[in-house]
Amino acid sequence: MYISRLISLALRKLTAELRWTNLFLIFCCYLAVVWGLLWLSNETALTEPLTFFYYTVVVISTVGFGDLSPSTVNGQLVVALVQIPFGLLIFGAAIGKTTQAIVAIARKGMNGKKDFSTYSDHILILGWRAHRTKRILELILADKKRHQRKIILCVEREMSHPFPQMLDVEFAQLESFTDQDELARIAMAQASSIIVDGENDEMTLSMALSASSNAAKQAHISAYFHEESKAELLRAHCPNVECASSRHAEILVRTMQSPGASILHEQLFSTLDEATLYCLTLENVPAMTVGDVFQPLREKYSMTLMAVADDEKGSGFKLNPSMDTLLHAGQVLHYIANERVRKHEINWVDVLLLKIEN
Repeated sequence: MYISRLISLALRKLTAELRWTNLFLIFCCYLAVVWGLLWLSNETALTEPLTFFYYTVVVISTVGFGDLSPSTVNGQLVVALVQIPFGLLIFGAAIGKTTQAIVAIARKGMNGKKDFSTYSDHILILGWRAHRTKRILELILADKKRHQRKIILCVEREMSHPFPQMLDVEFAQLESFTDQDELARIAMAQASSIIVDGENDEMTLSMALSASSNAAKQAHISAYFHEESKAELLRAHCPNVECASSRHAEILVRTMQSPGASILHEQLFSTLDEATLYCLTLENVPAMTVGDVFQPLREKYSMTLMAVADDEKGSGFKLNPSMDTLLHAGQVLHYIANERVRKHEINWVDVLLLKIEN
């Protein structure tokens, strides 16, 4: 018992202090010494280079196939007194360092210290609101046709990865959302979408300002506020951030005036239900109007056109546009469908031909 404890302590110390390069050099020296001793013992069957390496690995890994063994007394002494004990120490140290490396990588990911600086076209979730953050992630992942982009949940508080079961969700614990090194670690400049939802409006405002200053121009940034005044303040200073605020009063009044309106509101924004709200940007489209495409889109793609905007920021937004509204490249169509329809999936010539046939 005492001897096994000493061996265990020796292995721990050896594993903690040795670097991989030093361990490799020790292993090479070990091979040279053992080979030399076996050669001096006339173990010619074991000293052929490839055979020797194979035999050594079998011995120190304690597999022991039995197909090779020393045939001389001196060779048996070399194996018993040198090759096996020292080989086990080296093998144990290698296994220990490998285990430590795997655990360190896992802990780094769980503790939010992983480096994501090489990421691009990913989604950043800034802030932590427990149940709401979980809901946000569930809604993103529920989109059946979403681009398979990595998601990084970024927080300032000390905590471990709250959703390790979500394989597409990485975790980053930051010292500050204004620290340039930390922002580089989560690759904010390369992110394609950023959602800001802090524990309170002040935190959301601070994080949104940082995101607006450090994100790429083409990145879409959205922030949620409880108070409309904070949302208006951010809109005034950061027009590239799409701000949303609580509409509880409006929903309550609309529900009173039109029973069931709250159900419609919830389903329109939930990707967990079948029919929900999506958008697509028009590219390389022929001259056409809302009236030209409204019914064909419904028949051919099961899309119901709801609104048109001049760009992705929502400029010139028209809800329930008139049938003579002109459509052109760069505009954004907002529609209801059971699943997202990508812009490359729509053949606009076929859509216009279907209109003519009808």
